[in-house]
Amino acid sequence: MPPSPSFIQPSPRHQSQLSKLLKSCTQTSHLHQIHARMIKTGLNLLPFPTSKLLAAAALLDATHARSIFDRIHTPNLFNYNTLLRAYSIAPNPAVEEALPLFKSVKAQEIPLDQFSFISTLKLCARCFALETGRQLHGSILRSGFQLYLTVRNILIHFYCACGGIAQAHQLFDEMPQRRDAVSWSALMGGYLQISQPGKVMGLFREMHASGYEINAASIVGALSASSDACGRGGELLHGYCMKVGLCSDLNVATAIVTMYVRTGCMGAARQVFDVIPRRDLVVYNCMVDGYAKGGLVDESLALVQQMKYEGVRPNAATCVGLLSACASSGALVIGRHIHEHVKEECLELDAALGTAFVDLYSKCGCLEKAVEVFDRMRHRDVKAWTSMILGFGVNGRAADALQLFYEMEEKGVKPNEVTFLAVLSGCSHGGLVEAGKELFERMVQEYGLSPRVEHYGCMVDLLGRAGLLGEAYELIKSLPLKEDAVAWRALLAACKIHGNIELGEMAQQALVALWDEQLTDSILLSRTYALAGRWVDVARVRDLEGEKMMDKKEPGCSLIEIGD
Repeated sequence: MPPSPSFIQPSPRHQSQLSKLLKSCTQTSHLHQIHARMIKTGLNLLPFPTSKLLAAAALLDATHARSIFDRIHTPNLFNYNTLLRAYSIAPNPAVEEALPLFKSVKAQEIPLDQFSFISTLKLCARCFALETGRQLHGSILRSGFQLYLTVRNILIHFYCACGGIAQAHQLFDEMPQRRDAVSWSALMGGYLQISQPGKVMGLFREMHASGYEINAASIVGALSASSDACGRGGELLHGYCMKVGLCSDLNVATAIVTMYVRTGCMGAARQVFDVIPRRDLVVYNCMVDGYAKGGLVDESLALVQQMKYEGVRPNAATCVGLLSACASSGALVIGRHIHEHVKEECLELDAALGTAFVDLYSKCGCLEKAVEVFDRMRHRDVKAWTSMILGFGVNGRAADALQLFYEMEEKGVKPNEVTFLAVLSGCSHGGLVEAGKELFERMVQEYGLSPRVEHYGCMVDLLGRAGLLGEAYELIKSLPLKEDAVAWRALLAACKIHGNIELGEMAQQALVALWDEQLTDSILLSRTYALAGRWVDVARVRDLEGEKMMDKKEPGCSLIEIGD
């Protein structure tokens, strides 16, 4: 054992110095330096400083925390709980490492406390380890820790995170006299996770009526639910926040902005945004994304300039919002500037950002650039593959779209409904009838996906363009959704191309019966008559619709920028 210098004597002054050093430690490298100094001086042999070091390491690096823990000769419950907490908050949680640690505490007959269960259940919630969490629930019942409100709250959170909303609600109902704002917020978060905003709003109203103090977490949950629910619930919640002073909380203010953005009220969102005293990256990205989805490119760009002026650094999510606006408006030059910014800032080309660039370049006709970005992406999710498949399709390269779809399957990426819609659209425009038929069949039989209206419309368009009008008609008759105007309109368009008056009339009559007739339908039928030289019928259709209505057809348009 090394000699004990005066520095390692457990005096209050020395302990205070160590505590200050550890509190100021924000990087793992600093922690290593402090640890090395403790080893050199022998301070690591004292239980209290070692426990302090372990607690600091738990906040920064679970692996380093474990190495410190393993050097403790006789760890106590505080040491065990500290390491369990380290695992529960680690960026890459691993329940298989924490569970043996938890069991070793029990094996050594060290009395557990509520913190042991809380940290382990948090880890189970993050890893979706339902069975492990249920075993812990049994241990909690046997040891009597279910009487602790904090333990019951974490159990509610655990079951909500793992999809056991029924068990969570049962636990909630069993504690009518022992609830707090955390209990309500946890259950509301569970219903929000499974997209039941009505339940969330009902719980919020019950919480308020029961006299519980509304905190920031519960109001954020209610605001998130009101974004998906119908009615004026969000506006009323905003008014309540103003009344009780919760708008000063940044998380609440961000939730209000998000609520207005999701409901399309950008003016109201901007009013709330402008009075937030210290805006962060999250609320900026929310506004940028809202403007982008509304096609307001200039407003999005102006907001990015403002955030730079305020010292908030744009990240990949900011660029995704901007690129969405550029893609919808054809602003290729601006999109290229954003690409240069991404390179300058060395932002990672993750799945979301890469997909946004692929979408932009594909829609603006720069297909080779889209392919270049796609090939550079390290991680491609189903959205990235779908975007590139769609890019090939809309740019007239149906064979490449089909080939990429097969490559996607070979890579083990499972296509979804949108992927099939993209590749079927490509087959339709490229005349790949047999391939389209095969894919439509595989979508149902192999992948178990239910075709939507858009898929049937695509198949009718595919058959119709190829002149297989009879097959297209039979497909429409077999649809589970009989009121499919999309499919009938696709058939009507195909009848105009191939001059099939009989089916064209049937399609137009079906649209009238569905109360979904559009001016373009009469124009298509009129042109079908004209191709057959049936001018009397052309005049009849025009008389029925009226000359003024014939002039109201909105011209199609596309946007593209030329040059830099």
